[in-house]
Amino acid sequence: MLDLAHHLVTSTDLASHISAIDFANNFHFNLADIHSHINMDLIAQEFKQDVMGDIGKGWNRFVSSGQIWALLIGVVVGYLFRSITNA
Repeated sequence: MLDLAHHLVTSTDLASHISAIDFANNFHFNLADIHSHINMDLIAQEFKQDVMGDIGKGWNRFVSSGQIWALLIGVVVGYLFRSITNA
């Protein structure tokens, strides 16, 4: 493909090469061809997932593991450090 492009660009008779390419007959968009390649089962899948329930479980795990205390301590220490260095 690159050789063809290089040949087309470096050729002295560029017009004859471009006219040899029949865009009207070769460049067509057939929706039926694309439709035959799409797997409709994949597009129409339903997911039964409880997003809010998953967020709640994650929050409960975050609190029960003690990570919320690490977050709060980090925010307080970071704010203190910023206020000391910003002065």
